[in-house]
Amino acid sequence: MKRHPDNALITGSTLAVGSTLVLALLAVSGPAQAASVRAQLGDHGDYSRLVLSVPKGLEPVAVVDGCVLRISTPDPVRWPLASLRDSFSRRLSDFVTADGGRSLTAAIPCGARVASIIERRMLIVDVGGPPVPGVKPGAPEGGPVEVQPDAVVTAMVPEQVPQGSTIGVAQVVEALNPIGTANAAPTNLPLPPREREGAQAQLGKGEGECKDQVAPCSETPSPSPLRGSPPSPGAGEGISPPAPLVASLEGEVRSSIEDTLRQLERMPDRSSKPAPQAAEPPRLPAPPPIGAMDLAAWAGDDFNRTREALQRAVGAAQGRARVDAQIALVRFLLARAMDEEGRAALETAASLSPAPDQRYTLRILGDAFRSLDREDAPDDNLFVQLPAGVMADHNVWRSVALAPSRWAAAKEGLPIALRRLLDYPADLRSRLLTTLAAASDEAGDSAALNLIVLEMLTVDSKGMVDGRLDYFRGRLAELKATPDAALERYDAAASLRRGPFARRAEVRAIELRRSLGRLDEDGAIAALEALRFAWRGDEIETDALAALGSAYARSGKTDAALDIFGLLGRRFGATARGRDALAAGRDLLAAVLDRLDRSPPGGLYALALQARHGRLVTLADRPDGGLRLRLATLLLRDGYALEATRILHSLTESASGQHRAELGATLARALIDSGREAEALDVLASTGSPTLEPALAERRALLRADALLGDGDTVRALDALRGLNGVEAARLRAQGLFAAGEWSAARKAFAELAATGAEPTAEDVALQGLSAYLAGDGEALRGLGDRQRGRLAGTRWAGLLDALAPPPADGPLRAESVERDLAAAAALDRLSRDWRGKP
Repeated sequence: MKRHPDNALITGSTLAVGSTLVLALLAVSGPAQAASVRAQLGDHGDYSRLVLSVPKGLEPVAVVDGCVLRISTPDPVRWPLASLRDSFSRRLSDFVTADGGRSLTAAIPCGARVASIIERRMLIVDVGGPPVPGVKPGAPEGGPVEVQPDAVVTAMVPEQVPQGSTIGVAQVVEALNPIGTANAAPTNLPLPPREREGAQAQLGKGEGECKDQVAPCSETPSPSPLRGSPPSPGAGEGISPPAPLVASLEGEVRSSIEDTLRQLERMPDRSSKPAPQAAEPPRLPAPPPIGAMDLAAWAGDDFNRTREALQRAVGAAQGRARVDAQIALVRFLLARAMDEEGRAALETAASLSPAPDQRYTLRILGDAFRSLDREDAPDDNLFVQLPAGVMADHNVWRSVALAPSRWAAAKEGLPIALRRLLDYPADLRSRLLTTLAAASDEAGDSAALNLIVLEMLTVDSKGMVDGRLDYFRGRLAELKATPDAALERYDAAASLRRGPFARRAEVRAIELRRSLGRLDEDGAIAALEALRFAWRGDEIETDALAALGSAYARSGKTDAALDIFGLLGRRFGATARGRDALAAGRDLLAAVLDRLDRSPPGGLYALALQARHGRLVTLADRPDGGLRLRLATLLLRDGYALEATRILHSLTESASGQHRAELGATLARALIDSGREAEALDVLASTGSPTLEPALAERRALLRADALLGDGDTVRALDALRGLNGVEAARLRAQGLFAAGEWSAARKAFAELAATGAEPTAEDVALQGLSAYLAGDGEALRGLGDRQRGRLAGTRWAGLLDALAPPPADGPLRAESVERDLAAAAALDRLSRDWRGKP
């Protein structure tokens, strides 16, 4: 076997040959195409092996660079990427080609032991795990060692044993005894010279000799993982012990082993040793920390000259250098706050097959651009995942990434971030300060907004000529409850008449004047309508439309407010301004719902909102579903139970934990009121949890009893009410007794309900009167009529007690009147059953 010391990186490996290799073949290359490479990839016990069959005349070179294995050829070849990526390996992954097909890279464990050998036209690369301190490579890591009897007998024949001497059976038994072997001192037993020569002959050509001038040769060659371990002495191959010795000892050794096993069986059981703990799987290495950014140097002094130089460097470079040049261009675009161009440059860099370390750099830059674009879900952002510590740039981008959605967490690193922002380029600093200021304004944090505005005044007062500084100073004045100072700042920003912040200040000034009473609703609507049509197409139009819709809702023009809400969703919901449009629509939807809350029940506006803009309501709602829950409540109030239960079903399915249980109780109440008790029971069963708060658990138990009672299962309903106290439980218990035909018990339960001081409803009084009548208690019915007749006036139960009142005692009892009274009682009983739970 031919060994190339210049091309092979040998770090020492004693790995043994494992399972069969997985064969992966490429398609046959044509004569006009580049030569193709065949690959074999497989995992063995302690190492992974990659075998590449290269075309004749090509000398591949394997080099390890940190955590990357790179195999290079002088000419472009066709690498079997598809087959390699489909084959699983624990130590070789992420196969990527580079340099126009001249190299193949793969990710390997950091610090792995790698050995590469070229044999004929095959490059064999073995990748083992990192070295373990204190353990000799190739040695067994604990556990029993299986010892062959022949090998032991041969190993017991040292060079110094005189010819003709024999070995006793006791010595062999002592060697085979695990206790004696464990306590014995280690002994060096070299092979005889002739046997050593035979063992070297078995290693093959090139393995017994020392041809490597880099690594020193050892006296005894170690087993090679590329060819397997040498045959064990006495195993019947390579080295044969003297036949008479084996023949004379074979029977004695076998009988001695049998005697030892019989003795061990007769010995009492010893306490078994605890099983060895399985080694914990190796933890994935933590990503390296994010280093400092030299943004001022990346930006360059001259924009055009720097960009042209970077673009020329990208066009002239090849391979890894081209990816580095593209990364330099991405850094330049980040320092100049050019987010759209930066995202395009990132996609170009990702298409150039970057190395693992380059991919990590590109991910950091990509997360910075995402933070610049105010992403809503920053959990997978590296600046959020990795601890910031005292790294100034890390604190800057972490605060910016968290600011739009989690201001409390973003505020932790704000002092460090503001100090570091003083050294940033002007364009990037202005964008980042604006994001932080907007987030602190939305959170109502006047102290943080004051710090940010002070930095704006210090370093960017001349650059913020678009009204941005005056706008945020006005917002700060509002938070400090100084409206006159806020109006002064808003008017100063609005006087510029250009830029989104100037127009946003004008909208805010109109809203503030209206809230102060200096502008009526009609005047505010006229001013907002003029701004809306004057600024059509500008990015501030969403704010103007939301303010106009809120003014329509406050003035009672609900139809116009709904039209504005639909316009926001249709025109801007799928555009780059969709997020701002939905935020503006959320405020408008809240204003519309406030108006509907104050309107009398029975209107059509809640139904129209759900029918016309149900999808937009879902998009504009917050994650907790508060606006949709308010809309469902309005629909239930107005009698549209079907639409309300659809909304509640959707909210319940997407919720979890305590919130899911609360929504399930609300949905069950709506289903019970609409006569769908069986469905309500299913909802209560699917949304329950054993860790609910006591109040919520009691509420759900009452709903379950009510649903069982309405479903006709009176016995289970009364069982569900056991242990429950309160007015609602007492009312349900009385209604259950009435439904079960226990008239005396029902009359007593309704009487006790009234005696607790609770305000009885008209239905309670009517059912109590029916219970007394059917129980034959005329005196109780007469007393109830004297006390509660006025409570039934104006309800559907009016006149019931008078109809059930017994005739005077001094009159004759006629059969016709008795039959008529009984028929009336039966009809009233059926009527009360049908009326139960309905308005």
